[in-house]
Amino acid sequence: MAAVLWRIAGESVFQKSVLPCINMIPVRYKTHRKFPTRKRINPFVKLRTDLIKRLVLALVQHERIQTTHHKALQLKKYGDLVITLMQRQHPPPDLDMIEDGWVLTEKEAAEKMIKKRLINRMSKKIVVPPQVQGEKEYMQRCKKIALEMLLGNEEALDKLYTTLKERYKDRYGNFVQITKIPNPPRSTFPNMAYVELKDNSLPPLPKLPVVKNGKWVVYGNDVDNIDDKLQEESAVVQSQN
Repeated sequence: MAAVLWRIAGESVFQKSVLPCINMIPVRYKTHRKFPTRKRINPFVKLRTDLIKRLVLALVQHERIQTTHHKALQLKKYGDLVITLMQRQHPPPDLDMIEDGWVLTEKEAAEKMIKKRLINRMSKKIVVPPQVQGEKEYMQRCKKIALEMLLGNEEALDKLYTTLKERYKDRYGNFVQITKIPNPPRSTFPNMAYVELKDNSLPPLPKLPVVKNGKWVVYGNDVDNIDDKLQEESAVVQSQN
């Protein structure tokens, strides 16, 4: 009903008859416009920082770290990649998807292969395929990319090509393991996780807390066989919450 009245009020005949002495111009509401659909990129914000590279370096050096669960998923992706680069000897077609130690998106990789050439005195965009490299050149390039992902740390690179290469000579893929730490829902603390390299020589992980009825109850996996001290501690935790 309001839309009909507003449309009638916007007609010039109605304005001249009702309000002859007032210059009234109907204006559309400010939200009745086309919103921009293209994603805007802030040029003052750095999209990729060195945080994941520092985590990869710490994972290669210490073989087990603790971080948030969201960063752990990204760390597994780059941790598996840096060990895969160490194992590869034949050039696959996906090496050009990496630049400066970062995995490019499909759009960034497509823009990377597009070059401008002068054709019939006109500048045109053409797709230039990557150059085919030999085995020796390809292994050197893989080592250079792995060094970029490790922030130029030579000690970590030596460990990657000596200790880890001997350890994972019979394994292909899935080198990093994520162990999520239980966390109650709607907790004030973020979801944490352990990230470690498989088949390491470190001691086993400590017993993780058990979440029951939305709260931390005890520490350990065996809830039935717990001693009195753990029961008292769990009662104190429940009373504080």
